[in-house]
Parts: sequence; C-alpha cells; structure tokens
Amino acid sequence: MDTEAIALVVDEPIAGHFYWVLQKQDGNDCRPIDAAPGPMPTYGAAMMAGIAALQRRHDERGGAATMH
Repeated sequence: MDTEAIALVVDEPIAGHFYWVLQKQDGNDCRPIDAAPGPMPTYGAAMMAGIAALQRRHDERGGAATMH
C-alpha cells in the first residue's frame, strides 16, 4: 500500500494570478514536488489543473484508485 500523502494547494501571490502546488509532508515540513508552470486566471482553473496534475502523478505511478 502506498502511504504517500500529497496536498494540493492553490495560492494567489498577486491579485488575479493563481498557482497550484503539490506538496508532500517531509517530517514536520511540507516540500513542493510539482507546481503550475505559470499563473491561471481563476482559483477554479488552478484547482482543476492541480487535480489533473495529481491524477497524472497517480497514473504514472501505476496507482489504483482509493478513497479515504
């Protein structure tokens, strides 16, 4: 069983510029493992792109779908 926990975070460092970031827990800290290559116009667009990146990562690892 793969116990890797990855969080999807959407950040807006500049008004109207949304970025998604995939983060992995590393001890007490989180470290980024993937991120948007550029800004997205809305929170929803960034969230959907981040979900797609998370799904691609899952598929590339050959993971089976699991629900928690």
